[in-house]
Amino acid sequence: MKLLIVDDQLATLTGLTQGIDWKSIGFNEIDTAQNAMEARISFARGIPDVMLCDIEMPVETGIDLSTWVRAQDYKTKILFLTCHSDFTYAQEAIRLGVSDYIVQPAPYHRIREKVEKAIREIAAESSHSRMADLGKTYNSRQTEIHAAMLRDLLAGTLDAATLQELPDYPDFSKDSYLVLIQLVQQTEKMRDWNENTLMTALRNTIQDTFEKKTYSSLIAFMDHHIYALAVRKNTGSFDRNELVSRLHYLESMFDMYMPCSLAFYIAGIRSAPDMKNDWVHLLRVQTTNVTGKKGVYAEQNANEKDSRYKEQFYRWNLILTNSGAEAYEKDALSILHSYTDAGTLNNTILLAFHRDFTRLMLSVKDSVDTDSIFEQSSALYTEAMHSQKAMEEMIHIFCETYASQNDNAGSSSVAATIQNYIDEHLSDNIRKEDLAELMHLNEDYLTRIFKKETGMSIKSYIIQQKMNAARELLQTTSLSVSSVAIQLGYTNFSHFSASYKKEFGITPAEEKERGK
Repeated sequence: MKLLIVDDQLATLTGLTQGIDWKSIGFNEIDTAQNAMEARISFARGIPDVMLCDIEMPVETGIDLSTWVRAQDYKTKILFLTCHSDFTYAQEAIRLGVSDYIVQPAPYHRIREKVEKAIREIAAESSHSRMADLGKTYNSRQTEIHAAMLRDLLAGTLDAATLQELPDYPDFSKDSYLVLIQLVQQTEKMRDWNENTLMTALRNTIQDTFEKKTYSSLIAFMDHHIYALAVRKNTGSFDRNELVSRLHYLESMFDMYMPCSLAFYIAGIRSAPDMKNDWVHLLRVQTTNVTGKKGVYAEQNANEKDSRYKEQFYRWNLILTNSGAEAYEKDALSILHSYTDAGTLNNTILLAFHRDFTRLMLSVKDSVDTDSIFEQSSALYTEAMHSQKAMEEMIHIFCETYASQNDNAGSSSVAATIQNYIDEHLSDNIRKEDLAELMHLNEDYLTRIFKKETGMSIKSYIIQQKMNAARELLQTTSLSVSSVAIQLGYTNFSHFSASYKKEFGITPAEEKERGK
């Protein structure tokens, strides 16, 4: 630290310099000045931490010098020395933020005490300044710090109680969901995106999906293309269907604007201390998605499924592209009203209906400006998840846009629609009767149409696609033959092996051995 002593009396300067052991209280530099000009020169050499300054000096007084010091915004602690206890001087000292006012003559030990007090003030202010800087850093990097804490919690290196000690950390002590988010189906554009860019995009989209007024959410990067989302509702209960609908909205936004798709894996409602075990479970579940299929997994518990809703997307896609927007709108409203008339329309059915509607919009985004629909009707789109009236309005807006932009739209064949469904559901046990029900067509008629358009039966196409997927898994992953069979919906291993050999001339085991 530096001490500057300013006095126009040489004897006083010498006495103050030599009469007190300044080094013992922390000063490694002691400078002197006999007037304000010399003091300014001393400031130019190095700003003093403490200045002992006489008030009564020729030309410029100590008050003039101190006024200059404050005008330069120097943080030097100033102690006035004066032979007069003039109240006017005391007032000026207060105005200038002077640390103390010492009336001479004063014993050296009293002056030392006053200076030591100033040193303690410097230390306290320095500590406060460091804390303020840390506070600014925390505030500017709060999201990243909170995310790192969540990552440490899930990794088991941080106790949950520590989280609540952080300012503004979301309270995940109850009614909170943990979601594993996996980036899947990356396009070529992903090569230009690094993890930071993806994280920013994901965080911003999540903030739009889970508004701060209603939800508390936190997203953390965990591993390559793996993220953890903790989310809770600030007031009231948080229904699982509500979470699922928000995740589907998030999924649709990524499908529209990002170079990849998302898969979601949901744990149950938990408190922060239980999230570590949930995360381990979600990681195991995620590894079963070997084909990188997008969507929300384990959307409902088995006893929550509502069998009264039948999937409409593939049928609607066919109606829209073959018969136009008016026919689709008429059909969609008819289905919605049928649930209303029967008294069975509930939140679960409306969410499933809304999900099919979203998939339909996304399926035609190359020929319809769906971006403008979302931008202009984002609030209505969100409300439609929970309101029949809003859902009907949303359908009408979409159909008007589609009709205005697709007067000469081409058609989509029944076979192409069925093929798309099969390709997206290779892990399921796909039956012809289910496909016929999905398309609302007679099973025999569907079979004839498919054979006519593709030259092969539905059964043959299903087997062909499953075997192609199996071959890719056997050649590119470490999964066992039985695991691959299970992933593709086969419960009979012999049947799977026989189908594979018929398709490729070798057994799955031989295929696996060949790749070693």
